[in-house]
Amino acid sequence: KTNTYIKTPVRGEEPVFVVTGRKEDVAMAKREILSAAEHFSMIRASRNKNSPALGGLSCTPNLTGQMTVQVRVPYRVVGLVVGPKGATIKRIQQQTHTYIVTPSRDKEPVFEVTGMPENVDRAREEIEMHIAMRTGNYIELNEENDFH
Repeated sequence: KTNTYIKTPVRGEEPVFVVTGRKEDVAMAKREILSAAEHFSMIRASRNKNSPALGGLSCTPNLTGQMTVQVRVPYRVVGLVVGPKGATIKRIQQQTHTYIVTPSRDKEPVFEVTGMPENVDRAREEIEMHIAMRTGNYIELNEENDFH
């Protein structure tokens, strides 16, 4: 995929990858490895959350100063927040420099927003404002609402 040779770490040893190849290919492989490491760190962190989210919001700090916040919305507005072909949620991600995981249909209506703390707050506000503008109702998302 990256036109490089990657020597992966052995379990129990220092987690060091040795990447060999052209400079630009190595840089691309490094970005992919770091991205995957971040992804797995977030999965691990979400598994380690023993207590349920208080007020519909829970926080996971990241190594890079980033954090992940769970934003709970009413079931009926998940599609509204995502938008046609994901356009609305993509726009919010781009405007706020965050990464947002959309809830699956069979899961709780919770968006996971990852980014720098101030950007995560902006994304949550954007989601709230979008719902308010489209439904005429302002919903305070950082409180536990019972929309089941």
